[in-house]
Amino acid sequence: MKLVFLLLFIGVNTICNSLHSQEYKRNYNWVVGFVPGLKFNFSSNLSIDTFTYLTGLRTGSCISDTNGNLLFFSNGYGIGDYEGNLMQNGDTVNSPDGSMLYSYYGGGGIFDQTSIILPKKDNTYYVFSTGMTDSVANNYLNHIYTEFDVLNYSIVDMDSNAGKGKVVEKNKILLEDQHYVNCALTAVKHANGKDWWLVKADCANHRYQEFIVREDTILGPYYQTIVDTGGFCAWLSQIYFSNDGNIFASSMYGQYDANGYNFNRVDIYNFDRCTGNIIFKNYYIAPYDTLTYPNDDMKVGICFSPDGKLIYMSNLYTIYQIDVEDSNKYNALLITGPDTTIAQFPWYSTMASGPNGKLYIGNSNGTRKFMSYVDSPNVKGLGCNFVPQGVWQPYTNLKSPPNMPNYGLGKDTTVNCDPIGLEESEKKNERVTIFPNPSALGMFNVECSMFNERDVELEVYTLLGQKVLSQVVKRGTLRAEVDVRGLGAGVYFLKAGLCSPQAGETWVRKVVVE
Repeated sequence: MKLVFLLLFIGVNTICNSLHSQEYKRNYNWVVGFVPGLKFNFSSNLSIDTFTYLTGLRTGSCISDTNGNLLFFSNGYGIGDYEGNLMQNGDTVNSPDGSMLYSYYGGGGIFDQTSIILPKKDNTYYVFSTGMTDSVANNYLNHIYTEFDVLNYSIVDMDSNAGKGKVVEKNKILLEDQHYVNCALTAVKHANGKDWWLVKADCANHRYQEFIVREDTILGPYYQTIVDTGGFCAWLSQIYFSNDGNIFASSMYGQYDANGYNFNRVDIYNFDRCTGNIIFKNYYIAPYDTLTYPNDDMKVGICFSPDGKLIYMSNLYTIYQIDVEDSNKYNALLITGPDTTIAQFPWYSTMASGPNGKLYIGNSNGTRKFMSYVDSPNVKGLGCNFVPQGVWQPYTNLKSPPNMPNYGLGKDTTVNCDPIGLEESEKKNERVTIFPNPSALGMFNVECSMFNERDVELEVYTLLGQKVLSQVVKRGTLRAEVDVRGLGAGVYFLKAGLCSPQAGETWVRKVVVE
């Protein structure tokens, strides 16, 4: 069955020119709802269609093609095609060591930010997931202890099965034996405009795990240890990037204060899309009400305004707005309480900024056909216009928006991140000899015809794009020696460029220090 409702109260806002790429259309469809799922289509006015299959879409993930047509989606433990049916070989994903949790929830997922989808190459896609092996799932199902212990991925080929897609690789482990407090998983485009940073929260170890996701390989993990993290881990929490990718927000931690536990803390970091560095900037505290409502009003989700100047915190019963350009840690402003009577209210859930510039707020219990939203989330104060129960459809109970990165974010032209993109550079110039490579001697010999032309600068970069060594090779040098005895074992990038300010040929090579 298909019935389209045009919700005329929603108009597509003007979105900055940098987002008007074809890649941005990958965000045009959201899969939400619960038995059946629904498709929110943002290509013009918001329209809503029914789906038929996958259950348990608390927060799923989805992706469209560059024309804005839905490709496929995941509920965290299964993958569905664009018609809403189970994709070929799409069952029991996120189940690398047993399918106990998959079976218990009937193939559905109930955890926030369980999965995220990133483009690979040639119409193939990664589906990254945080899950439980059977031993850990047994603890969870018996109410002994809740944690997630494995980060894994599957690969979808959309050219298979007559264009409906097929899962061609399943349950490939990135990290195992972990002690994740929650599933929180997000991603942002690398500054080179091609690769991705995949970020996984690891609250118990006071750090974030990062991977560079390339079309042909996955590099990492790299660990970003965080010093100022608050007093304790909060199970209900979320990590989120601003639209431009330069600010990273996390609600992983709570804080002890004069009244004891305060769950409603959000941490703000500056993020370097070139190096992946996460630099603590500030934290903010929203009121933690333990008296007004039937349950403590603790946070559930966070979401940036489209312009990145404000962040919204959804608690079980309230929505707060925080000005991240204000250093006052307690500037949170109450936007709304429950959007209906307490008896009918299903609790707020995670949020997401839509392609039309509005901010949509999910329902934790998913017991109604409504979803509230913020109409003008860039506006500071109550002028942001909270619209209670503003989205309605007759089909199913609405849960939370999907977990999606900003697919339309492009290259950062203000920085040079060339060492990450090696494909063209390695093919352009074959007049280079580097030996030994790998090197266990603490040095590389470099022979290059460029040395006959003029002075050349040799630079060594880490996989994160950080320059760790530089030297100038004088014109006429037959063989240059690069001393790497001060570097740890691992893979690096060796880059050569002409010292003259005029444009000139450059090359990049992978080198290995043993």
